Amino acid sequence: MKIIDKFKEIFKYRHMLITLVKQDINGRYKGSIFGFLWTLLNPLFMLVIYSVVFQFVFKNNIAHYPIYLFIMLMPWNAFNSMLMVGTTCVSNNASIIKKVYFPREVLPLSVVISYTIQYCFSLIVTIIAILVSGVGLSWYALMLPLVMLVQVVFAFALILILGAINVYVRDVQYMMTPILMIWMYASPILYDISMVPEKWQSLYRLNPMVTILTGYKDLLYNKQLPDFQNLGIVFGASVVFCIVGWLIFNRLQRRFAEEV
Repeated sequence: MKIIDKFKEIFKYRHMLITLVKQDINGRYKGSIFGFLWTLLNPLFMLVIYSVVFQFVFKNNIAHYPIYLFIMLMPWNAFNSMLMVGTTCVSNNASIIKKVYFPREVLPLSVVISYTIQYCFSLIVTIIAILVSGVGLSWYALMLPLVMLVQVVFAFALILILGAINVYVRDVQYMMTPILMIWMYASPILYDISMVPEKWQSLYRLNPMVTILTGYKDLLYNKQLPDFQNLGIVFGASVVFCIVGWLIFNRLQRRFAEEV
């Protein structure tokens, strides 16, 4: 099936996609008193903890470090959650896959949309914190959707591959925790990219999340335009990676119903 036909098919099942996204978001806070409000409360509590810990316990040379950390950590948490949940999105939906037909790509797509929505809500807390802290906000922040788009396409490409392979090799889901932990420390979240030795900079920047997270930092912390050339390269590579991921997913999905 051609990619263009697959888009048409997914659009045809858009109501199922919306239902899965709603179920994921509502199910995450099922039985909770505050319910969906936790999407705002969780990042707010994290901000308070960072402010206390890094102001009175751990000193750092980065100005307004709690805000810097919050700006960098929120998109990473969204990316981390997308990959963790996305890796098992096919294997955890065995009952649906065995009963009805639908384009299987709807499952990883619903994960990406769900956690992107959650990040958007955490972004509200982030922006308020930036304004209250005195760091300030510029009009460049309006370009955030461009950086988010790059992250979403990159995450979706990975989930297509990981979600499909995990159906056949369940070890993949158990490998994700250490891999993502290493990946976090290999990205400029807890430290500034300038702290990486010059001789390692070229190798370090091969990590796509370096470019993506730096884009968030430039727009929200440095109040400047991001490096659109690097973002464009990562976006282009992510689109190609997405096509490759879809080809792998499309090939492996033939036996999903048997393997799950």
